[in-house]
Amino acid sequence: MENWDYIVIGAGSSGSVVAARLSEDENVRVLVLEAGPWDRSLRLKIPIAGMTMRNDPRASWQYASEPEPGLDGRQIEAPRGRVVGGSSAINGAVYNRGHPDDFSLWASAGLPDWDYASVLPYFRRIEDHWRGGDAFHGAGGPVPVSTIPHRSPLTPYALAAAREAGYPLSDDWVGPNPEGWGIPDINVDRRGRRITSATAFLKPALRKRRNIEIRPNALTLRLLVENGRAVGVEYERNGRIETVHAEREIVLSAGAIGSPHLLLLSGIGRADELKAAGIKPVHDLPGVGRNFNDQPMFFTLRRSKLPVTIESTLRLDRLAFEMGKWMLGIGKSPLSGPPAIAAANIRTVQGRSAPDLRFMLSGATHDSRPWLPLIKAGAGHVVLAMCAVAHPRSRGSITLASTDPRWPPRILYNLLTDPWDIEEARRGYRLLADYLAQPSLAKVLGETLWFDRDVKTDEDVDAFIRRAAGTTAHPIGACQMGVDDDAVVDAECRVRGLEGLRVVDTSVFPGQLSGNPHATAVMLGDRIADVISGKAPLSPSTVVPRG
Repeated sequence: MENWDYIVIGAGSSGSVVAARLSEDENVRVLVLEAGPWDRSLRLKIPIAGMTMRNDPRASWQYASEPEPGLDGRQIEAPRGRVVGGSSAINGAVYNRGHPDDFSLWASAGLPDWDYASVLPYFRRIEDHWRGGDAFHGAGGPVPVSTIPHRSPLTPYALAAAREAGYPLSDDWVGPNPEGWGIPDINVDRRGRRITSATAFLKPALRKRRNIEIRPNALTLRLLVENGRAVGVEYERNGRIETVHAEREIVLSAGAIGSPHLLLLSGIGRADELKAAGIKPVHDLPGVGRNFNDQPMFFTLRRSKLPVTIESTLRLDRLAFEMGKWMLGIGKSPLSGPPAIAAANIRTVQGRSAPDLRFMLSGATHDSRPWLPLIKAGAGHVVLAMCAVAHPRSRGSITLASTDPRWPPRILYNLLTDPWDIEEARRGYRLLADYLAQPSLAKVLGETLWFDRDVKTDEDVDAFIRRAAGTTAHPIGACQMGVDDDAVVDAECRVRGLEGLRVVDTSVFPGQLSGNPHATAVMLGDRIADVISGKAPLSPSTVVPRG
């Protein structure tokens, strides 16, 4: 049996950070096990193309949910990255920490060290922000944060419509005014390359240090637990089953779905359910797989009256030209960022502590594709308008479908099963329709392509949402951090009741964010690496945003 000081399972948004940071101590040896391959596909480097890999077996687990009771029994996709870089290789590349009051909600759940003042210094430390360093932004960190290089000509109309509808504007969601309609920042470097956690943290560590090793295509089968301590990992690679031992700790960073799944396969979970599934319990921890949740979202499609969406770039001759620019790292190519027109994280109900709805306009749709006149048709100039419930109350689960680790788990979101969530979504539907009808957008948006034309009553709206809703692909919570009986890990991400094991990824988030989770997953990994190494925490910030 090989011996390592630390074993990190998963080279994704958090795991890459933890592994790289731990390897800074030359006296320890760190092994990273990643189920997926190296991130060599060119599409994973091009920011606008990464999401096309969401269901590609070269980079994705290709998960789908169970039939969803709140969605008329439909199954929905559950995209998760299975590649070095994890889901940060296939997401929308948006850098958005969430609202400061999201972390106040974490603190109020019995986790005072996770309030905004405590996490802001870690966000600043990881960043190399295009605005430069100040009280809210970091400079010189490993994560480049850029502005979208190629602004849509539709953006001024979208922001003008927000003003007409009475919404605030914000030009910086991670700054002093973190709420309103604006343009998101992105995880893209100056040459237009997507920057994953592996790109920013893990690969530089592998180049510089000899005390860290990664083994891609290594599927972890189970954790080995002896006398109340996690001591090793059994994994499969190249058709062989191997075992490695951790002298100090095992860090499980297999993701929002993978981490609870692996705990259950290892006998860590609710004992009676494990027995019923054919797994021998080794540690009774009922919260594993519970509290799973994601943000419900739905969208509408409108024809653009102006021929200025991503459709123009996707004409094959123009696409070849833009690819050349992107390869050379010159110019402001549309390929170097997501096709976002505008987006919003906003409070639409007075008195709420954090944004309750999220909106986005995009110049691309699920049908956008390369095209050429007279040879292959395109999707046309279409704008996608999305609404999501920021803090849903519905809770789902991750459970075992088989004792075989190669078999995916049962994924149940339970979207919109809490009446509060469907009420929020209905209100979001009405607000989105009102926003799209504002004079500035009415000038540039035309025919409705995806929105039930006969929707009038609340019952009509609810029925449409249940037929149309999916998720924002921001799953959290199935290994929840906290202090109550459902908590799986404590405030330092240690698995409760076991020694030598932590879970460090979005599965531990105790609540949703009014934004995208990747930045917070990176911050989590950076902060817990300090905890594991015994370093003093960074001093809390004293700045207070206005939002």
